[in-house]
Amino acid sequence: MIPKIPLAEWIEWLVNWLQDHFDPVFQIIKNMIEPTVTFFTRILTVLPPLAMISILIFFILWLTQIWTAVLSLAGLLLIWNLGYWDESIQTLSLVLTSTLIAIIIGIPLGLWSGRNDRVQAFLKPILDFMQTMPAFVYLIPAVFFFSLGTVPGVIASVIFAMPPTIRFTSLGLRQVPIDLKEAAEAFGATTRQKLTKVEIPLARQTILAGVNQTIMLSLSMVVTASMIGAEGIGAVVLESITRLKVGIGFESGLAIVIIAIILDRLTQNLNQNRMETGSRHRQIPLLAKTRKWAAPVAVLTVLALTITSYAQSGVKRNEIKLIYVNWVSEEASTYTLKNILEKEGFPVKLIRVDAGPMYDAIATGNADAMLAAWLPTTGAQYYDRYKKDLVNLGVNLEKTRIGLVVPKYVNINSIEELASHKDQFDQKIIGIDPGSGTMLLAKETIKQYNLGMKLLEGSDAAMVAELDRAYKKKKPIVITGWTPHWMFLKYDLKYLDDPKKTFGEPENIYTIVRKGFKEDQPEACKMIDQFFWTTRDMEEVMLDVANGMTPDQAAKKWIEKHPNQVAEITAGVQKNK
Repeated sequence: MIPKIPLAEWIEWLVNWLQDHFDPVFQIIKNMIEPTVTFFTRILTVLPPLAMISILIFFILWLTQIWTAVLSLAGLLLIWNLGYWDESIQTLSLVLTSTLIAIIIGIPLGLWSGRNDRVQAFLKPILDFMQTMPAFVYLIPAVFFFSLGTVPGVIASVIFAMPPTIRFTSLGLRQVPIDLKEAAEAFGATTRQKLTKVEIPLARQTILAGVNQTIMLSLSMVVTASMIGAEGIGAVVLESITRLKVGIGFESGLAIVIIAIILDRLTQNLNQNRMETGSRHRQIPLLAKTRKWAAPVAVLTVLALTITSYAQSGVKRNEIKLIYVNWVSEEASTYTLKNILEKEGFPVKLIRVDAGPMYDAIATGNADAMLAAWLPTTGAQYYDRYKKDLVNLGVNLEKTRIGLVVPKYVNINSIEELASHKDQFDQKIIGIDPGSGTMLLAKETIKQYNLGMKLLEGSDAAMVAELDRAYKKKKPIVITGWTPHWMFLKYDLKYLDDPKKTFGEPENIYTIVRKGFKEDQPEACKMIDQFFWTTRDMEEVMLDVANGMTPDQAAKKWIEKHPNQVAEITAGVQKNK
């Protein structure tokens, strides 16, 4: 038997080696990308939304056609009306940064490839690999090298979106007629003059077509990048997917479509020949005649917005970064703590990720605190790995439980009985996201009890939706469940007995902060340390969210309803001024 090639071990060794020896390089890259994203965000948010929309529409009208500007105005006003303006600006900043980096790297490589057959032969398989590798795979090394946030999202977007710029630039150069190149040489043009005066101008339309595709691919990465903490409209789409919020998913998806159409039409118009008479009659004559001044005016506008944004910024207080996994229980506790901190004057930023990146972010200092460490069993695989770089402040909720759950109308009471009744459940156990400790324990349970059932991966919301459909029809169903969860308030459910204790004993939820947080933010750390509530409290917030409230609204409602508990959390803490 041929032994398996240890490719995974080699890749992990390479990643660890790069982390150990090139960390300063990664920090330099990170310190270049973060200010760029911040720059775009600041200039696009310095003015009120309607004022910024007016400026953007003026330039779109100047550079394109009247109907393009009219439709762009309608689209941007719709985004603003739906309440996704800030998220859209964050997404646009990520796309602009990714595109800028892709152009800076891609066009020179494309020019080199277009003039050198060996370079083209070398780059072709690399570009094929970059374009065919699933985009999710790029997130793994990006997180390892740059941790969570916008930077790894930008890096993954650049890798995924850069190939069209290289390919189209190379193609454009190779499509320049040979006789024109020979004519330039006959008139004594140098290699550089031939490139800049003949080849690039003639290949301009093809190059811009490549840039257009790069922009579209960068935009397509926004949802994927949101899985590792990148902000923007993609995070809203991801939440709507995991929580099955169809309406919000449609709204946020529509916002992405509007941004994509505007960017596509804008780059396509830049790609058109300015001397085309077919489009000029659809432009305002004065603006059409002065298009050559658009670039300098745009530069001056950006400069003015930059000066204004930095003049208005003043001294920015350090935000407290609370990170949480996208479960309804952790959403409830995190939003409640966020609102209590903000009420005491502490600015808070929330980061929503999966379980593994959550622990990594605290350990590497890219987030300050979390309220989601289910110990000693559920989160053991991550806690044991990172605990030397974590500070455990203690319990914030006691006596949680996880296990397999069925409706009370189901006539079995133990996991051992599942094996002989598995056909009633279509041989399926409905689970949640694959990275959670609950799912790992469920897999071990199937193995230990020899159930012969399939564990279906999904999300918390998808699991509850399946439960709701089965419950209404009184159909047998078994799911992965945990307490606290609002579904125990809405449905009559029961845990299946676990005689082998594969799901462990009842757990507690712990508060974890990064090293140095207590010294950096002593008052905030004290308040976070004092945060404690009960299963009933958490389920109260979760149920309000399930009934249609936003997490913020539900958290504020709980805070107003329980002033004594809030006073205990904030006791002895000086307000931040």
